[in-house]
Amino acid sequence: MLSSVRRVSQLCLGLLLMALAPGLSPVFAQEPAVAKGRTITGMVQNQDLRRVPQASVEVKDQEGTVVGAAVANEAGEFSVDLPSEGTYSVSAVQDTYRSEYAIMKLGAGPVAPVTLTLSKTQEIALEVVSPLAPIQYKASSETYALSRKEIEALPRGNNNELHDVLLTIPSAVYGSLKQVHIRQDHANLQLRIDGVPIPDTVSSTFSDVISPRAWERADIILGGMEAQYGNKAAAVLDITTKSGTKPSFGSVQMMGGSNKTINPSFEYGGTIGEKFRFYILNSHTATNRGIEPPTLGRSVYHGQSERNQTFIRGDYQHDNRNNFTWLFLNSVAKYQIPTAPGGELDPSGQMLPLLQGSRPGFSPVASQAIDEFQKENNQYGHMVWRHDVNANNFFSLSGYMRHTRATFKTDPLNLLAYTADPAEPFSASDQDRNAYSTGVRFDYTYVHSKQHLIKAGFQLDRTQSVNKTRLFTFLDDGAGNPTGDLLSLNADNRQIGYRQEFWIQDQWSPNDQWTFNLGLRGDIVQYQRNEGQVSPRIGVSYKYNPSNVFHVFYGRMFTPPNLEAISFAKLNTLGTRAQPEDVTNNTVRAERAHYFEVGSYHALNRYATLQFTGWYKLSNFLSDAGQFGTTPLLNYFAFERGWQRGIDGALKLQLTENLTARGNVAWGQCKGYGLQSGHFLLEAKEIADINSQGGVFCDHMQTLTSSAIVSYRLLERTTFTGQMLFASGLRTLENEDAKTNSSHSPSYTIYNLSIAHVFPLPWEGQKFLLGFDIVNLFDQRYYINQGEGSIGLGVSHAGMPRSFFFRGQWFF
Repeated sequence: MLSSVRRVSQLCLGLLLMALAPGLSPVFAQEPAVAKGRTITGMVQNQDLRRVPQASVEVKDQEGTVVGAAVANEAGEFSVDLPSEGTYSVSAVQDTYRSEYAIMKLGAGPVAPVTLTLSKTQEIALEVVSPLAPIQYKASSETYALSRKEIEALPRGNNNELHDVLLTIPSAVYGSLKQVHIRQDHANLQLRIDGVPIPDTVSSTFSDVISPRAWERADIILGGMEAQYGNKAAAVLDITTKSGTKPSFGSVQMMGGSNKTINPSFEYGGTIGEKFRFYILNSHTATNRGIEPPTLGRSVYHGQSERNQTFIRGDYQHDNRNNFTWLFLNSVAKYQIPTAPGGELDPSGQMLPLLQGSRPGFSPVASQAIDEFQKENNQYGHMVWRHDVNANNFFSLSGYMRHTRATFKTDPLNLLAYTADPAEPFSASDQDRNAYSTGVRFDYTYVHSKQHLIKAGFQLDRTQSVNKTRLFTFLDDGAGNPTGDLLSLNADNRQIGYRQEFWIQDQWSPNDQWTFNLGLRGDIVQYQRNEGQVSPRIGVSYKYNPSNVFHVFYGRMFTPPNLEAISFAKLNTLGTRAQPEDVTNNTVRAERAHYFEVGSYHALNRYATLQFTGWYKLSNFLSDAGQFGTTPLLNYFAFERGWQRGIDGALKLQLTENLTARGNVAWGQCKGYGLQSGHFLLEAKEIADINSQGGVFCDHMQTLTSSAIVSYRLLERTTFTGQMLFASGLRTLENEDAKTNSSHSPSYTIYNLSIAHVFPLPWEGQKFLLGFDIVNLFDQRYYINQGEGSIGLGVSHAGMPRSFFFRGQWFF
């Protein structure tokens, strides 16, 4: 591990020295010194009135020469100084969106602010790639943006799932079951759609709520959260979804290949009249690797899954100050739980007679034929009203509702027939989790002046969760042996929880170099216990020049556990073989943390940007979750205290108009001390190791993680993409006597390749994309995790072998 740390330290030091090397010229967002010039001011917005930060603004003279440029700030505002009077055109662009040109005449009198509204370009599959966007110099956080074209350039294109896309950002570790751990946190990811946070699901694992097909772009905040971001704070993924355009657009796509994969999808966006826009998406996926199997290689036993996703968005532009957005998501899925062949039937000789005594004539199936499955049903909808009071005051008011349900069905007799050691606690169980979340959120922004950008708001949330459990086990004869007939223990538990959030934030820029982000938020929850916290957030950003920006941040974090995933330990298992080794049943506490971050952004030239960040988190009641037993549903537990730390670096390159690349490398650690809750979920040895003086490394910790993507477009219509994913391995133990999580799984490196070609069709505006993708080019065999070797994992999960996929997409 020391050698890994040394390699990462040397790499990060080299990147930092490159960024700070003398001779770097300021190349982005330069503001010309104008003694007696004119200034054009204004703001950039989407068609739904959402202000657009980081949009590039250009001013051209009558000859078409660019004479000024700027980048919109967090309120979507920009200001461009010009050297002389005259007539100019102003436009804004961000990714595939562009505004119309506004003509401005600068004379002796004042110039009114201009509003630039972005709309989608007609070209869908291919765009002209411009140099990298200017770096943002007022945020006190590490931010990372992903555009639609970056997602479509990945192997498998926009057929990738959420976790596949997230693995291309810094400090993102894959932990199986579609979970991504960012900055050494167990999931703890806040997902937003068009600015509205989505409540958690009861599973938090399988069904992507929103397919990357529906993304227009995603802005990811990895740390240094301002006061408006709370609840889940490992990272904020704010997705801007596609919306209807005029003229309309649509596509039909089919992707299929290895692992019995077939994935048809359809999307269409357009307008009705002059004020209403809509977008519709439907996708159906079938594969035999819905859940990673416990076996290496291509053979998957009992792994079939199916999932259907629907996305509908409508936008009504009432007038220039009022916009209403309605959104609906639906995801329905069924997953078989993969099995392993060659299991030893009743190695103790105790279980089979008991099972046959309970059900005469019972004959166990082979281990690979054990039939367990999980169904998931998720619906989400929101309505958002966005209103501009005036040029300096605007707000959004949203109401949302989410229903989520996960039902796990076991195969009790067949599963219990393969119990490895009846002397240890054992059981089989059905679980049915159901939750309804409703809430309202208000976000207000006040542009006080060029020096102060003030944000305030609140969010109120109510969640009702029902957990039904049916557990199958045997009585204990008093000596630790199972006896009697098969027991069926039932428990239904219902909880209602409330959450209230309030915040105020001021982005104070006393001059062009210094920005102070000062915020205060309050969080209150009424879950299994009533808790709350007032959290200051303080960030400072310093722009040495337009090419080199530095920031520091300190903030308090308050993270309550998901009410939907809190284990309900009300089953009376005393006197049975399901009785845990430690019957302590403390209520899970909300995590409270001090968070520190230091980072920098560097424009090496107009074709390369580098960001570099170090962070440290010190927590009381460090939260974690795990898969206990065969059920993939997660249960929360917490350490008394813990810490997480790491460094990461990310590089983006636009080498030529046709050649782009991005990559990152991250080092991190996570450690927990003392067990606060979840004793009944863990083994006695694990509890003893956690409570030991040195604590334990977290099961989701991965020391070294890296990814890279290179994309090249040949002759405007053919795109080649290569991807690399490296993982040093999640935590495990070398043998049963070793300390919990004292070692790690073997490292692995995955290479993916893709080629896509666009064929123009004879009908106006239509074309056909044909793609071929290879995942795991060198067929590396690896385990993502190794089951019983770490806390909270019931079974192993193996990575995908070399797989081939074909895709065709008709754009019309």
